[in-house]
Amino acid sequence: MVAACFRLLVILAVGPVALFGVANAQAPSVASQSAARRLAFDEALRLIAGEDEGNLSRQAGRFTRTQLKDGRIIEIFYPLSGHGRSPRNRVPGYGMLYASAAAYHESTRPRHMLEELLPDGRLFIEQIPQLITRLERRLRISPGRLELTRVGLRRVDLFLRQHHANHTTAQTDPRLFQELTAYYGETLRRAVQGQWRIDEERVSSSHRQAEPNLLSGADRILKPWSSVIRVLYDEDNRGVGLTKSFDTDSRSGH
Repeated sequence: MVAACFRLLVILAVGPVALFGVANAQAPSVASQSAARRLAFDEALRLIAGEDEGNLSRQAGRFTRTQLKDGRIIEIFYPLSGHGRSPRNRVPGYGMLYASAAAYHESTRPRHMLEELLPDGRLFIEQIPQLITRLERRLRISPGRLELTRVGLRRVDLFLRQHHANHTTAQTDPRLFQELTAYYGETLRRAVQGQWRIDEERVSSSHRQAEPNLLSGADRILKPWSSVIRVLYDEDNRGVGLTKSFDTDSRSGH
């Protein structure tokens, strides 16, 4: 359920965000280059004039996907009429234009829920101390004063109640997500006497996502980032807080 919820959040988000300081100097990602441009229905129809509309996919009167002669791909969603004759029941048509076939496939491929929030799991683990310090600054706490205990989690939950009062679950914040995951994960790691590890999750034939997980005992894997996603972005868990998640995760880690 969380995965489905977060896929919707990614669609609603403005786009990829540079998460770590070093990322700011990099060239735009493939994902950012592949973003589709939405077109008005009339503009989309003008683009396919003289083209073999639907040469990739066609649903008569509803949808076409066309590769243009210049290599771009355009999807056209035709107007739909609902029940009754009122214009208000009519859904307008529109187009989605991709710069190339590669851009189309990049834009539509399966994505891991961490891809936008925490793309580099290995760098994340290296930066856990700095991320916790950043969270302390956000909470206006002196460095090193936020306890990595259940007491500290309750203090973080007070902040989260205020955060939820001023933000919707659709407003993703990668920096806050990383700070909370670092703090929550390190608190959980100490409680279960575990260790950080990277697990490569296969998302598609061409993409793997590096997940920063915890190994507890010989073979029990905990995913602190998943608990933070539920608390921040799953509407059904809004207001639950990290303390309750910690109680559940720490029990399962022993």
